[in-house]
Amino acid sequence: MDAATPEGTTAGYTIRGGRTDADRLARQAEVMASASLDFLAGCGARPGAAVLDVGCGDGQVALALARLVGPGGRVLGVDVDPEAVAIARRTPAAVAGLDVTFRTGDASVPAGADEFDLAYARLLLSHLVDPMAVVRALRTAVRPGGVVAVEDLFTPALAAEPRVPALDDLADIYSATVRGHGGDPAIGPRLAAHLAAAGLVDVTERTVVNRMTTVGEKLFLVQLLENMRPAILAARSATDVEITRVVDAVSEAAARPDVTFLQARMHQVAGRRPGTP
Repeated sequence: MDAATPEGTTAGYTIRGGRTDADRLARQAEVMASASLDFLAGCGARPGAAVLDVGCGDGQVALALARLVGPGGRVLGVDVDPEAVAIARRTPAAVAGLDVTFRTGDASVPAGADEFDLAYARLLLSHLVDPMAVVRALRTAVRPGGVVAVEDLFTPALAAEPRVPALDDLADIYSATVRGHGGDPAIGPRLAAHLAAAGLVDVTERTVVNRMTTVGEKLFLVQLLENMRPAILAARSATDVEITRVVDAVSEAAARPDVTFLQARMHQVAGRRPGTP
């Protein structure tokens, strides 16, 4: 980690990880579970499949994938954050009999060659200076005929019903911080072009908007901003006082039962590696 990387974050990633981020990731996984698993099932996460989850964090999606592929399949989760991987490794006891493992690794380095039926990354590419390096690594990891699937967001679409102005501020701060660290917070509409440029074919795309209705679901956005505080300050996207003001206003809105938060629009894109399995 270089000297310019905020404490608790990994290079190129603006959110503090490990135990600090575990609760937020759990809330986020709950918000996104239905849409993500439906997408992955359609991409080939079926009984007996070998699946790679890159940028797996502390393992929520990898464990859900293990249940989809069953005892005859296997799942490998890879993340650059060793603390998150350590958390993930403590949880597979809940899926005894399923083949799910975790290891620390750089997303731009292929986790295998011609090895997986499906390779997946969620909310990873938008944080990276070179997302194409990861897309190419995912392509290498799948067998001919295998599928690369990615999910990422279009941050300007973050909204609420009725409107919450503080969410607009949150989206602006988040976007400026990600851009300040070399990422692309609006990468969603460009994912299909990235997959095609990596040589994948039969590229498909759909968009989903995940609704947050409970206080617990909505608070994941508050945790997001808090866990990004060091990166926000480092990027000078907002002052400490401004961050606290937005956190307080979003927390107040999250507590209101008449307010529904709408997660930034997710783009779910998949493409097939040419060739015969």
